[in-house]
Amino acid sequence: MEAKKAASDVLAAVQVMEHARKACANLKPLDTPMSEAELRERARMIDTVVRTRKLLQLIQNRADDLEGALARFKQRREAMRA
Repeated sequence: MEAKKAASDVLAAVQVMEHARKACANLKPLDTPMSEAELRERARMIDTVVRTRKLLQLIQNRADDLEGALARFKQRREAMRA
């Protein structure tokens, strides 16, 4: 069940990143004057991207840890069979 949750978390994070990529393509250049609302929206978008990247990194780290644990388990199992 946890694998399904991890997969759905990854898909959600990727969707957020894709949405952010599309939204960033439409941003005004930094040297263009912006309203308070535009500045807030830009800040919110940057915050979302940063948090999503951190989440994806955490998920990747967890996947790496689990892969290492599985490799160690398989080695122990083979050693016990020998």
